[in-house]
Amino acid sequence: MSVAHRGLILLGFPRPNRGANSTVRQKFCETKGTKGIAVKWTLASDIDGTLVGSRESLDRLANRLDVLRNAGGLLLIYCTGRRLDQVIDGTETEGLPIPDAVICQVGTEIYLEPNQESASLESWRTKLLSEYSRAEAESFLDGIPGLQMQPHEFNTDLKTSCFVDECPNPDATAAMIAERAARADDRYMVIYSSGRDLDILPASSGKGKAIAFLLQHLGRSHENVVVAGDTGNDSAMFHHFDRGIVVANAQPELIALAEAADAKSVYQAGLPYAAGVEQGLEFFGVLPIKTA
Repeated sequence: MSVAHRGLILLGFPRPNRGANSTVRQKFCETKGTKGIAVKWTLASDIDGTLVGSRESLDRLANRLDVLRNAGGLLLIYCTGRRLDQVIDGTETEGLPIPDAVICQVGTEIYLEPNQESASLESWRTKLLSEYSRAEAESFLDGIPGLQMQPHEFNTDLKTSCFVDECPNPDATAAMIAERAARADDRYMVIYSSGRDLDILPASSGKGKAIAFLLQHLGRSHENVVVAGDTGNDSAMFHHFDRGIVVANAQPELIALAEAADAKSVYQAGLPYAAGVEQGLEFFGVLPIKTA
């Protein structure tokens, strides 16, 4: 299935399905501050399907990243469609390393030293709110038979999300919503995924732009940044930075991006999930190559 339409981004990633909010993790409160860290590398990685998928592989990678981070050699950023509470819960139940920063809700929220009480980065919110009106975004959905709004936790003042799979023609519905949004002076971005999920976001948001904004906020260079992902939802990261890792289990749209890119810039891992990320970090010299 493919849809090509101005203002419409077609993706193929699953929406995370996580449980209720977990309690505050004390270890998040103990995370080192991010400003002023003199580290050489930045790893900005997706979570679901990229780091998460094999607990054994993730545990091995996490141990190697801990060594590098303890030596001051790495800043770890998660870029995910998850909510902040789901990321925090993942550090407890899925073995995710504690990050230095989290970019949530498809690039619309940024958290530094994240914990359950964290507020999103105000300068990023202010920038996005200056171009985004939720009321206007909701108006793009008016009068569409079969359309259903997603649960409230996936709808924020910067993200308007619905299901279109019960519409008579989901692809045509997504294209129509994108056309409506495109009339609003290019202030909105429509993301359609899995033949079901549709998000209306600020045009200035997204994973790649959020990472760039965060690095500028921290006073860090955009060089020596490695990104990692598995679906088209991650493609914006690869367009913004010179080093990227595509894990072996990636969806066709991201594999196609890797095949079209310079092999020195985008590494196609031979292994899935965290093992593939580990391979890529060795390829780019972030981690030493393991010897037998």
